[in-house]
Amino acid sequence: MIDSREIFGAEIQYFRLQPQYWQTVLNQLKQTGLRTVTTYVQWATHMVGMPDAEHPAGYFDFEGKSDPQLNLMRWLDLVAASGLNLNFRCGPFCCNEMPYGGYPKWLVMGDPSMMVWDYQNRTTQGYWIGKREGSQPSYLHPGYLELSRHWLAAVDTIIRPRLKSNGGFITMINLDNEISYIVKDSFLDSDYNPVNVGPGGFYHQFLTEKYHSIANVPYRRRPGSIEQIQPPRQIPEQLGEDLPWHTDWIEFKTWCMCRYIRALRQMHEGNGVSDVCFMTNFNPHLPEGVPTRMSAFQEAVGPKGLVGYDFYRGCFMSYSGYQSMARVLKLMAASVDFVWSAEFMAGTWVRDLTKSSRVSADHMRFMARCALAQGCKAIDWFMFHDRDCWGDSPVSTHGHRRPSWNVLQEVPTLLFEKIKHWNELVPQFDVGIVYDLIQHQHTALGDPSPCNDNDLHIGRPTIDSVQAGKATNEYMGLFRLVEQNGAQAGAIDVLARPAELKKYPLVLMPGSPVLESAAEEALSDYVRGGGVLIITGPWPSRDELGQQRGFFGQTAPQARVQLGAGTIHWHSAWIAQDKPEQESLESIALVGQWMKSITPAVHIRPAEPIAPVDWIEGGGGGPHPQPRTMASAILHLCPQERVVFVLNHYITAAEFELRFADTTIKELIDLDDGRRIAVSGGIAKVDVDRKAAAVYRVL
Repeated sequence: MIDSREIFGAEIQYFRLQPQYWQTVLNQLKQTGLRTVTTYVQWATHMVGMPDAEHPAGYFDFEGKSDPQLNLMRWLDLVAASGLNLNFRCGPFCCNEMPYGGYPKWLVMGDPSMMVWDYQNRTTQGYWIGKREGSQPSYLHPGYLELSRHWLAAVDTIIRPRLKSNGGFITMINLDNEISYIVKDSFLDSDYNPVNVGPGGFYHQFLTEKYHSIANVPYRRRPGSIEQIQPPRQIPEQLGEDLPWHTDWIEFKTWCMCRYIRALRQMHEGNGVSDVCFMTNFNPHLPEGVPTRMSAFQEAVGPKGLVGYDFYRGCFMSYSGYQSMARVLKLMAASVDFVWSAEFMAGTWVRDLTKSSRVSADHMRFMARCALAQGCKAIDWFMFHDRDCWGDSPVSTHGHRRPSWNVLQEVPTLLFEKIKHWNELVPQFDVGIVYDLIQHQHTALGDPSPCNDNDLHIGRPTIDSVQAGKATNEYMGLFRLVEQNGAQAGAIDVLARPAELKKYPLVLMPGSPVLESAAEEALSDYVRGGGVLIITGPWPSRDELGQQRGFFGQTAPQARVQLGAGTIHWHSAWIAQDKPEQESLESIALVGQWMKSITPAVHIRPAEPIAPVDWIEGGGGGPHPQPRTMASAILHLCPQERVVFVLNHYITAAEFELRFADTTIKELIDLDDGRRIAVSGGIAKVDVDRKAAAVYRVL
């Protein structure tokens, strides 16, 4: 089992601090009780001489000879003396609000043939978006990989003797950062570079791995050989039997990214850097809008590796922002080996706070506890200190503490001193919701900007008259409808880990025109074993090959289908298409009816109606009644301990009634102030401030 305490940490960037403050800032981090420092080591930052034949990646200064802020060796000595772990984040790409994302300028402004190409064979915009300057290297281009190999060879000579396994302190290595095609990750944006789509290129290697021979390729228009297949270069108005040609292009993007991560890992290993935790991280985009099979990234980082997710939320965190974060964490729990956040908001992208909302300690505390409640086992805060283009961090550039510093100290104290078995505790979910990747691939097909988290694409292409995006919107909304009934839903990555279905007596699935045949098989086995499956929206009509078929043995689907010992219920209309905090009360009640046979591990509801008075349109103040349950209760269990998180998403303090399935519970102890709360017949009342989270030991 992974010891999550060793992973909790925060980002310090030596090259963005004056060296006289390195020790002060490092001391401040250690005094929080965090165990790990994360540090970018950037290619462009350390490059002090242009590349030549002898040094293809450039000449580097790691000793501060050209600038004291570049004295990486001294910085590493300070980290070693502190007794802290180090996550060495050497890219090649770093992002990090740096020009060109930490790449050398000569690289991103270099040979166009080495860059990502779009469907019109144009190089795409790289990270330095503001100046519209530079491009993104194509991940698998041999020229780019060779340059990356030289950069990693340079840093690996520094890493190798300092590995924890060699008696040092480096415990993790970041394989690239926020692996994606920057902001050009739509269907037509990336990556049509000839190294991918030319005859025998990586696209054809991917198709050969998947289908083995042209005879097995299920495309409607199939050429004489795999090497003759070209990827789609337009988005159709509707899809049918040509569906797999399009979804394969989306799947190929994941294949490329995972192959790239694996190539970077093998470069490190070839340099003698092994017996270390290799990690990678997803950027903060909706996994439904940028559909990615998370389990494939788990394989790419290797058997000891970790896959993280980066979370940033506006202050105060909105209910929508909470739901998005919770959904991601639940999908991670269903797909990867360890759930953690590789970058977790601590500060904001602005130094002049007169022009930006503050990142208060209250916000950071609430956001952290919401993540922990939903299964996040470890957090790395970004940033620990202010720096250029970044402010309101826990400490200043000179190491002055801000109120949010206390939050970083509180969290390890809560999890590893007040809570005794954090590593073993498991959040309890009451209902399962199916994540079938192909539904979200349908959404991504027509999305011009998948990285826009606030604007889910709904529109073309249609499949059997069903718009792209509808199934994804339903998936997202179903989690809220369950939670607004006072319970908790867990995600089920039905292809990666179908055995997770057995945890739930009731499973919900968003209706969609497509369903993968392997997903149908897993769901059929679940129902035959006595499970209950409810489908909301269109009955699936096509499999992943685009072939029309009758799913679950139904050529003419019925509202109720008996399958073995279990039942499938079909509600032909979507019920979860509304925006957050505007969910239909009828839909909430309908889900409540379906859940009547379920006893949640802990059920939550407001003790009294909530109607805070605030400004109203036209002037004056008035009540803002909120009839929906805007609160969450998540029980965590292990054989040795029970803990419950109670989250108040309302804009006002509120009292809540908790009803536990275990009626033998006698008492709750508030882990913040030690207050004892009586529980009678499994029922307790707790009072929680607005946008806040309370944590209780359950006796």
